[in-house]
Amino acid sequence: MKKKQNTKPTKQDIKDWQSFIKNLPNIENKDSLIDNEKSLNFKKKIFDLKKDLHGLNMQDALNLVSCTLDDAIDKKLRKVLFITGKGLHSNKNQDPYSSSDLSLLRYAVPQYINKNYSEYIIKIEESPKNLGGSGSIIVFLKKL
Repeated sequence: MKKKQNTKPTKQDIKDWQSFIKNLPNIENKDSLIDNEKSLNFKKKIFDLKKDLHGLNMQDALNLVSCTLDDAIDKKLRKVLFITGKGLHSNKNQDPYSSSDLSLLRYAVPQYINKNYSEYIIKIEESPKNLGGSGSIIVFLKKL
């Protein structure tokens, strides 16, 4: 019979937790509207809205993409940044029925957007290196 692990928090755990909750305002909201991200020429924003898709399965990620783009279109936003990741930590090799490339969000998200939102988009491009490079995309929406 295995010995039951002690699940009671230690004094250090409690101290770390209290320190963490005191600094909540310093934690970045990864899905927030960004007003101060500027391009190199400082005249226009690189993006209006950002969504991080890390850790989501394909279905949840594509649902979030749909909701985000619908919201952006309603609010007449022009540039949406999606952080897809590069697929380096994906478990794609464990599923013999999935494509090693197309099962990655970095490929599936742009394909999904092109298929379902083509009448609303101008283009989709890889983000600048400082915003994730090949692990993120910017969707440029038409002015409606």
